[in-house]
Amino acid sequence: MAANEGRVVTNPRRALITGAAGFIGGRLAAQLVQQGWEVHALVRRSSNTDDLAGLGISLHVDDGVSALHDVVGAAGPDVCFHLAGYFVGSHRDGDIARLVADNVLFGTRLADALASRGGCTLVNAGTYWQHADGAPYRPVALYAATKQAFQDVLRYYVERTNLAVVTLKFFETYGPGDSRPKLLNLLLDAAASGRSIGVSPGQQLVDLVHVEDAVAACLAAAAPSLAARGSGYHSFAVTSGAPLQLRQLVEQVGEAIGRPVPVEWGAREYRWREMMQPWDAGAPVPGWAPAIPLEVGIAEMWRIMIAPPAAGDGQASPWPSGSSSASSRLLAST
Repeated sequence: MAANEGRVVTNPRRALITGAAGFIGGRLAAQLVQQGWEVHALVRRSSNTDDLAGLGISLHVDDGVSALHDVVGAAGPDVCFHLAGYFVGSHRDGDIARLVADNVLFGTRLADALASRGGCTLVNAGTYWQHADGAPYRPVALYAATKQAFQDVLRYYVERTNLAVVTLKFFETYGPGDSRPKLLNLLLDAAASGRSIGVSPGQQLVDLVHVEDAVAACLAAAAPSLAARGSGYHSFAVTSGAPLQLRQLVEQVGEAIGRPVPVEWGAREYRWREMMQPWDAGAPVPGWAPAIPLEVGIAEMWRIMIAPPAAGDGQASPWPSGSSSASSRLLAST
């Protein structure tokens, strides 16, 4: 049995998460535990799992070689959230092997074990970078190409076995505790330090989804009724629905934090296949919509950056009721 906000849950749903040591995966793991799920995480030997300690999660270590049937058998997942992957925007020779191993080979080993066991839905993390210019498939980088390759592998398992798959095409995610060198983090760092950051001319679009909304999308994708629809293979977009030009984003960041962001416009060239018009990466997840306004998310990140909260500080949450941002702030402060 597991406790869920004061209620006793019998026969809780079971989840297996890859990428639980990552930005979205860690928040998802905490939210699943809070909702009464039995949670298992499949991690690398090199993964830093400190943020998962104390959550009551069962950890399984992948050696990168052995079949994953035993892990899947021990976890017995109703849903597997496959969020692990290797990202590099512009690859070099040394990145190729890891891009293929992490984004194609590892996922295939996992899918094979899940399909052999049966009775599981795989929620898979894709990327809007698979859809440059809104095309059905036009990769922005080799990273996106490996994500597409794995989706093609998954289609085989869906058609050959009873594995149900829901792929989520994530746009940019952000939120407290994000250590990745992402654009919003760099803008906030520039505002805090006063050191100008070199950027493009600023006409490209940026589509930002708060990490708590991304977690909510994962949970919506795990609904049994969704996986049971149609062919068993589904793909949806996790988008704000309101992309901003970079110049608009810089202005909005300045308004949210109460100080200008020093940027040097035109110091960098646009990337290949930059998003200059809104891209269609698919329909949104049924029953899901982003709930945290961008200005609220930016202000919270800024507050934590300039005055990290002490554990148990008792401050009221600025998030809408029902969100799990309290757990994200705890993770951010560790």
